[in-house]
Amino acid sequence: MNIFILGYTGFIGKKIYEFLSLNTSNNVIGISTKLVDLTKEDSYRTLQEIITPDSVLIMCAGVKKQLGDDIDIFEKNMAIINNFIRAISTVIPKKIIFFSSASIYGEDIVHHDRITEETSIQNRSYYGIAKYMSELLLDRVCSDIQTQLIILRPPLIYGEGDTSFGYGPTGFIYKMINNEEIVLWGDGSEFREFIYISDIVRIVNQLLYTKFTGVLNLVSGKSYTYAEIIQVIKNNFSIDMKVVSRDRSKDKVDHHFSSKLTKEVLDNFKFTDLSSGLKLMYNSIQIVTK
Repeated sequence: MNIFILGYTGFIGKKIYEFLSLNTSNNVIGISTKLVDLTKEDSYRTLQEIITPDSVLIMCAGVKKQLGDDIDIFEKNMAIINNFIRAISTVIPKKIIFFSSASIYGEDIVHHDRITEETSIQNRSYYGIAKYMSELLLDRVCSDIQTQLIILRPPLIYGEGDTSFGYGPTGFIYKMINNEEIVLWGDGSEFREFIYISDIVRIVNQLLYTKFTGVLNLVSGKSYTYAEIIQVIKNNFSIDMKVVSRDRSKDKVDHHFSSKLTKEVLDNFKFTDLSSGLKLMYNSIQIVTK
């Protein structure tokens, strides 16, 4: 199987590339920004010369929200998807797996029911708007060229190789190791779902061989509060933690997801629980620093 991974040097793409390359029946080709910068005009011409028909394209390329959430980031992400679409319209792949984001449901929106793939899109961020517009464009084009499209909407991803150091599992673990102060907004009681990177990798590998087409929330259906993350870390590691509370800058919003479709498509895939994921991440950091 010929597999092209766009954005293969990033956190997600790198892990997928490493895992899929272990299977000798796969011909895995990584495409980085250095090879093809999809933010540049006419870069689709270069991409057309690299990809091949009847292959699988895993689209991880994009400008992350951590780098800013403004009109410039929006325009770069739209340039990326526009060039990608121009390329696949000529060199037609067999399947596309596109990484979108669960943030398109609205990070500050109150959802009174569990979020499903049918929940209305209410995002307010430039990043989320760009992701959703990318989904719509890909859906239209893949319908025209009759290519199988899988759109993945993961929540916050953490684990070995994550250098975002953001608010959540990754940031808390690194601050604990470096003996830095951990800030909880309010009492940290808002619920979010988190997914460990190895789960993403195993799911993508499974989706290579599925006939499923459409949108899939990559969720276990289990949410945790930020305060619970702190407590799990305290229970697992014998390291003192400096935790302080700050007044919220936004209203408290909880996010809970339904995993019904995920279980159906992935045949009751077993997700890594938070405690195990934090241990794996901590151990990976210790190995690197020793």
